[in-house]
Order: sequence, then structure tokens, then C-alpha cells
Amino acid sequence: MYSPSLKCLLLVLAASANSALATNTSPHSVNIKLNAIASFDNDTTSWLADGWGRYSAGEEGDSSELLAELQFGYRYQINDNWKLRSHFQAQEYSQSNSARSIGLVELNTQYQNDIDWNQTIEVTLGQFFLPISMENTNRFWESPYSINFSSLNSWIGEEFRPIGVDFSYHYLFDNQLKWSVSSTIFGGNDSMGALLAYRGWSYGRHRTVLDDVLALPDLQSLSSGGVFQDQRDDGTKPFGKDLDGRPGYSVRSSLEHDRYILSLTWVDNLGDTELHEGEYAWRTKFAILGASYFITDSLELLSEASLGNTTMGQEPGVDTDFYSGYLMASYLKESFRYSLRYDFFGVEDKDDIDDDNNDFGRSLTFAIMWENDNNDISAGVEALYLNSKRNKITSSGVFDDKDSFNISMLASYTF
Repeated sequence: MYSPSLKCLLLVLAASANSALATNTSPHSVNIKLNAIASFDNDTTSWLADGWGRYSAGEEGDSSELLAELQFGYRYQINDNWKLRSHFQAQEYSQSNSARSIGLVELNTQYQNDIDWNQTIEVTLGQFFLPISMENTNRFWESPYSINFSSLNSWIGEEFRPIGVDFSYHYLFDNQLKWSVSSTIFGGNDSMGALLAYRGWSYGRHRTVLDDVLALPDLQSLSSGGVFQDQRDDGTKPFGKDLDGRPGYSVRSSLEHDRYILSLTWVDNLGDTELHEGEYAWRTKFAILGASYFITDSLELLSEASLGNTTMGQEPGVDTDFYSGYLMASYLKESFRYSLRYDFFGVEDKDDIDDDNNDFGRSLTFAIMWENDNNDISAGVEALYLNSKRNKITSSGVFDDKDSFNISMLASYTF
């Protein structure tokens, strides 16, 4: 079921981890997490397998799916100010899909300098997640709250990961309130928006690797003779070589205290909306507002909301507004965490050039996560119910959404 290359990689990385961890004083550190996920849903074939399914696993007629994940992180502390960080991923599905089995998720170098006791500057250069997610706070950009991420962070993992440089300034007030302001200049994310416009929102835990190509759905506008027939046949590449040579930018600010976090982020990839060797550069811009508040030491409320627009082609060819958000309550009792999340999302089609790209949905997710005292073994179970509306014209007819559910189970080992 799983490829020999993945099995070999597991053995090599496990050996390297044991070697690195043998010396506590080494500037080298290695972290590895093995995940086994089983899922079941009543949806159609997954969007990763050229279907319309909202989830990142499953085929019509065989809705069960097994996924093996290996997350490998290597960090080298060059000196007191500089460090190198990397995150590689290996994954294997029990059913075929378009996602690459092995690849690079993050690779960057970071400079940090304390100006004085309450002021710090940071510079990050390379490929990285913006540190803005309220739910994806664990190592390897994973969530301690659920197995599948919210619709918003599912999309971030699929289509947005800056390749560039990030500047941050942090100021610590006497009352321990921390204020941060940051700016990012990036490239390599020109096709961001293609999945939202063509497919709509999804749920999963997929983290697209560098140069990976993900399937696009069977749309009339993408088929031979369609408006966008020149789009590459194998799908869309979220991260890779910059298409239009125009860097995008992001600015963000946050306030953080012992009990709460507030953050606001603006992103604009400044895509030129033109075709470049079989791939369109989308102009995608959006804002994200995030908040987290501890009512007690055990009970947390957290939320994120995003609003944006994406366009592609001339006149423009595609013009859509989009939004997504969630509200989650999470309760931690001893080794168990109980989380309830309400999601909402939508895509509003503003053009009349191509297919109907409207997409609306609401979902409810309940997850129970467990972790042992040593933090090396963890497990979880999750149930998700989705009510959505989406009508698409395909080469074989019209596709209509239906209500769906997903049940997932997770077992993890970290070393």
C-alpha cells in the first residue's frame, strides 16, 4: 500500500534523529512525528483525486481512507543570533491522488537580536508559514485542537506560504503586554486563489510542498475549447518559481498577553493575472483577524475570520470575493482536550465570463485529543458535519453539493 521510497525515508530519518539526540549539547536538533490517520466520509471523490469532495481523502464508492504522515524537522543553531530551520514531509495515501509523497514544507534562516531587555527584532529569509494562525500552533504547523484544520487554515496550508523575507519588531511593556509589527515581501505564490475560485473551500490537514502540483476539478472552462483551456492539464502549482516577477507583500500586527492574543494581517500577492507557460498568476488579496482568549486556565475561546478577493485573466476573466471564519471553544482536562468548532465560508462569483464559482457552507466539528505525560504519544477522534451549496458545470454535466460528514481518527508518535 505504501511506497518503498517512503519506507526508506522513515528508516533514514529515524537513524539521523537518534544520532542527533544522542548529544544534548549539539547545536543540531531533529524532531520527527509519525501520524497515522483513518477517515470515513459520505462525500464524493476527494478534490485531490480530481473529484469534487470537500475532504482531502476518499473516493466515491470507497469512502474510507488511510493516511501515513511523517513530519521531519531539522534545526541548526549557528550562533546566538542565527539559526537554520527546515521542515520536510512524507505522506502516503491508501488511494491515489495528485499530492506529492515527499517534499519540502519550510526552509529558512532566522536572525534574532535583543536590542535591549524589552525590544527584539527578527528577520526570516526563505519559505515559511506566517505565524498568525490561532489553531495551528504546534510544531510542523499542526493543531492541538483537531485532526482536520478549519476551512480557513486548510486553505492556507494548501495555497499560501511566502517565499521571501519577513521583518518583525517586538516590544514588551512593563505590564507584560507584547506588541509586534511585521512586514513580508514574498514571491512564488502567484497561483494562490485558483483552488478557491475553481474548487471552493475544503477541509483537511494537507500541507502542500514546494513545486507540488494539485489537481483542479473537471470544469467546462478548463476543458478543451473552454475559456481557460491553456491552463496546464495536470492542475495548479501553489508554490514554486515566481510567474510574473512581481513580489507580493504582507503586513501584520499583534497584541499578546498571558490571557489573550489579538492579531490582524493583510496579504496581497500582486499577481498580474496573466498566463505564464500554462499557469495563471492570480491577484489575491485578503485580511485575517484572529483572537484567542483564556477564560480560565483550562477553557479557551479562539477565532479567525478572513475576507478577500481573487481575480485572474483579462476584463477580468475570473473575479470572486471570498470569506471564511471559525469560532472554537476548547477545554483541557488532564491529558484530554475537547474542542467544538463552528465554521462558515463562502465564495461570491462577480463575473459572468466562466463557470458559476459561487460556494457557501457551514460546518460543526467536535474533536477529542489525547496526549500522554511524556508528550510523545498522542491520539484523537473527530466528527465533522458540513452543510454546503455549490453548483458546477463539468464536462459531463452539472455537479450539486450534498450534506456530508467526516469521521477521522489519529494516532501519533513523536521522537
